[in-house]
Amino acid sequence: MTTRRASRVRPRGPSWRERWTAFVTGLRVVLRWAWRIGLWLAFVAAVALVSQRVWLKLQSPVAALEIDGANRFVTQEQARQELWPALGQGIWSVDIAALRERLLEDGWLTEVRITRQWPDRLLVSLQTHQPIAAWNGDRLLSASGAVFAPQRRPVDLSLPRLAGPTGSQWAVWERYTSLKPVLATVGLELVGVTMSPRGSLSLALASGAVIHTGQESLEARLQRLLDVYPDTLAGKMDRVERIDLRYSNGFAVAWREADSETNEKTTND
Repeated sequence: MTTRRASRVRPRGPSWRERWTAFVTGLRVVLRWAWRIGLWLAFVAAVALVSQRVWLKLQSPVAALEIDGANRFVTQEQARQELWPALGQGIWSVDIAALRERLLEDGWLTEVRITRQWPDRLLVSLQTHQPIAAWNGDRLLSASGAVFAPQRRPVDLSLPRLAGPTGSQWAVWERYTSLKPVLATVGLELVGVTMSPRGSLSLALASGAVIHTGQESLEARLQRLLDVYPDTLAGKMDRVERIDLRYSNGFAVAWREADSETNEKTTND
């Protein structure tokens, strides 16, 4: 008996029409995505270009400085001298923090605020110490109780001279303010107060004389002087070098060397 082999039939490949159709379909998909990507890139480029032009427009160079709070301690000219590097820079590229630190190097300043005002202006607000007295020679005491050391002082700055241990500035100031009107009742002008480390006070007068009051019973000792001052020392203070109140029942007066009178002690019986 004879058997026949089953013939193998090869699968038919896609015709050229089917291939062309598939190619065209794929090309359309690619072109569609290319179009979308192109539109997106064009949009991004347009936004970037517009943003750049807007940024350049906003970046107007600083042309004006408006300074508020300048006074005799920090003048307009001094503040402008420190701020001049900002002139000509873009309004938004100016380093505000660096300018503020530059100004605060001035010992007179306690606070600096700088803000931008578009298109070309910087607004600068200054706050300075308000000095009420000289402290320990080369420093100043502010109205807030702070001790500071400015690099310069107005030539016409006249302040009471105070001195004392570290941290005692406010106590010395209070002594000055309380004793000044008391001495003024007999015509004596108090211009300075010095406190020793032990708390003893010395009072400087406008005449150049110094009153040593000691540490204890200051009011009583001073009153002892004021009671006899009109009859003993009034009109002679320009010849007095110092007055020592540290006695139990009187005080001693030291006259200037150029004066012919000798030192004397006044007692109260």
